[in-house]
Amino acid sequence: MPVRIAIVGPGRVGTCFARRLRAASADVLGFVGRDVQRTRSAVAALGCGDALDWPALARAHCVIFAVGDGELGEAVAAAADAGGRRCSLWLHTSGRHDLAALEPARSIGCRVGSLHPLAPFPGSVDVEPAAGAPVLVQGEARSLSLLLRLARMLELDPIVCSDQDRPLYHAACAIAANGATALFDVAQRALLAAGGLDSASASRVTAALMQAVVEGAHRHGAARALSGPVRRGDDGTVRAHLGALVRGASDAAGVYCELSRIALQLATDQGLGQEAAARLTQALDEFEARSERGGR
Repeated sequence: MPVRIAIVGPGRVGTCFARRLRAASADVLGFVGRDVQRTRSAVAALGCGDALDWPALARAHCVIFAVGDGELGEAVAAAADAGGRRCSLWLHTSGRHDLAALEPARSIGCRVGSLHPLAPFPGSVDVEPAAGAPVLVQGEARSLSLLLRLARMLELDPIVCSDQDRPLYHAACAIAANGATALFDVAQRALLAAGGLDSASASRVTAALMQAVVEGAHRHGAARALSGPVRRGDDGTVRAHLGALVRGASDAAGVYCELSRIALQLATDQGLGQEAAARLTQALDEFEARSERGGR
């Protein structure tokens, strides 16, 4: 019998999950949403299901909460107050929250879990996780089998984890995703400030470098994948870089300095000599001292 699924939240994550689950032959009952028109539009786009109310969740084998982090507690409590199907699986897609957010569901006899897709869902462009992208899976022992089945139906590669510091985990994800997006922008704008490249070319150069270094760090570890002047102990080039950034892309100079300090630790771990490390530290310290004095 097909798994009957209801989704709370007709946003980017909820509608993506609904399309993939329907394609995998799940019986998607529809969406619960605060905005009636948006909910009906999501149902129409899906081509099946209904705009649901809280009591309708009792028909579902699985209830997916794909709402904002700040709305999750209220949504789970409201759904639990309306009752639910005993032993059904209630799960959320939040990176910030652990299973404690689903305690109202557990209190009425539901199984609980979470599926956090490790991929960005930007609101301004139509981007979804590629097939095979990882998804972090957390759940009780009695929930794991269905959670893993849902991950496969979503065409995502499950990574099962036990208890963790969820805010710290989420912060790490934000550094990897949002931080990398911000770094892409900083690098692209510095390339444009250097002249000689149009925006498309600067984007291509930035993407090629970042994709290559991410692949290298994934394969070999960040320390072994590190290259460039800090890894070589070339304090002269680092000083030249900082000077050029101050002149042509001043907002990137501080970013360069902070990242260079992290890179210096990686380089030291890979055997960079003490004298070279000291020269680099001095170059970075002198830049920061000038910045604090307003010497930019």
